[in-house]
Amino acid sequence: MEYRAKHGTSGAVLTNSWFFGKADIPHLIKEVWLIKLSVQEFLDTVQNPNTKKEYRYGIKKFCEYYGKIAEKILDQRKDDLTQKSGENLIEYKNRAARFEKEIEKFHGHLQSQGYSTNTSRNLTIGIRQLFRFYQMPVRIRAGSKVTKTVKTSKNFPLRIEHVRKMFEVADLRERVILSMATDLGLRVSDFIKIKKDELPPLNQETPISFDIMTNKEEVVAHGFLSQETVGLLEVYVPTLTKKGNPYLFPSNGKRHISDEWLNRLLQRLAKKSKIPLNGKSLTFHCFRKMLLSAAIDSGIGLTAGKKLVGKAIAQSDDTYLTTVNLRKKFIQLKRFQTIKEQPKMDTVKIDSLQRVVSDLQEELTKQKLIIDSLSQENIKTKEKLRKLEPFVEFVNSTDASENLKKLLNFFRMDILEDYPDERLRPLKGEFSPYISKKIKEVAKTMGVTEQEALKQMLEDDIELTAKATKKFVAPKRISKKKLRELEKLAKERKQGKKR
Repeated sequence: MEYRAKHGTSGAVLTNSWFFGKADIPHLIKEVWLIKLSVQEFLDTVQNPNTKKEYRYGIKKFCEYYGKIAEKILDQRKDDLTQKSGENLIEYKNRAARFEKEIEKFHGHLQSQGYSTNTSRNLTIGIRQLFRFYQMPVRIRAGSKVTKTVKTSKNFPLRIEHVRKMFEVADLRERVILSMATDLGLRVSDFIKIKKDELPPLNQETPISFDIMTNKEEVVAHGFLSQETVGLLEVYVPTLTKKGNPYLFPSNGKRHISDEWLNRLLQRLAKKSKIPLNGKSLTFHCFRKMLLSAAIDSGIGLTAGKKLVGKAIAQSDDTYLTTVNLRKKFIQLKRFQTIKEQPKMDTVKIDSLQRVVSDLQEELTKQKLIIDSLSQENIKTKEKLRKLEPFVEFVNSTDASENLKKLLNFFRMDILEDYPDERLRPLKGEFSPYISKKIKEVAKTMGVTEQEALKQMLEDDIELTAKATKKFVAPKRISKKKLRELEKLAKERKQGKKR
């Protein structure tokens, strides 16, 4: 059975099969007319055709489940939200929550019929958005299964390597689409509506800021155009000579390209570049997912990625992510998302050079520490040598080591007389074979013992020694008589120790 009515003055004919399809719900002609008007008013506000189709189908399924037409459902919802005279608060709240419970039951009913978790959730969105459109939103309780989703593997996991392959076989217009999609990660409905006059001046330093108000969430996408995209746009924009079409990606008429056309383009490029999809669905939305995944992999964070593509984030994070910070994060992101791949050899060489520089810096730091330590030791050594200069001059002025030894012993004994508490530290000295031989020769020639020969040698050198000792600071003069007495005293002490 089919019901017809004229819509306004346009002469358009509406039928219940046009709206509900083959499975009609029993109703009156007048009710069908009112349903089409109320539901159509809501659906006219939905711009995405795919979303509109899903909402229409979801509302149809809920009407079948609940057993009432859409307008009756809306009237009942309005009545539930109006507190009646004499009704207590508990009764009113339970009545107001009627459709929250009914939608949960509807969700369970869909799953019992074999619908998946995600499909069941999507089919509830239509009736919920219809209530919201008429300012009667349904609040789904926390933890409800209605809002639950599960990850699926239906979408193709697009990576930058795939984009590079498609880029190689694409023409100029297709390359602009691929490059801008990689930079911006917008929803398809926002991307296809970009107009030529909305582009920022391209003669700026890249990356160039490009803010777009998203239609779905009404959140600004703070995107950027990379050097790759800017270079392509500078060539592509002058080719848009068709008058009367303001869009960056115009259709044959006066409108922009459709999302279906764009998705078919991507599938055609994938096939041409021999990318195996393995039964997965490659759509424009895959670019959005790729950018958000790259935001995590590159280290800029998911929050910054959401800010770039125009997804709602917390107010505290929104304050922190300024345009300057986002620009730095976009530059970091593009190191992972560049279509024109940099030669791997250059990257390897750079990494190798960085390691060499790091090793050299570490080695230089060690060498500096060593040099500083040696410098300190040199200063100390020079100071000690400076103090020993008089003694070295004295030693150099004495030509007989045995005489020097005895003289030092005499000095030592003299000091002990002035400082009797000083502990004895005997001097040890050895003569070379040459000096010992000479002493023996002198003793034999003079007919005396070697000890007497040494005494005579000391007496001969005493004058020279006296001159040398004058080079000390405040040297103490020793007479020949005193020297003999010191020698005698030293012998007696030595003999006493032997006993």
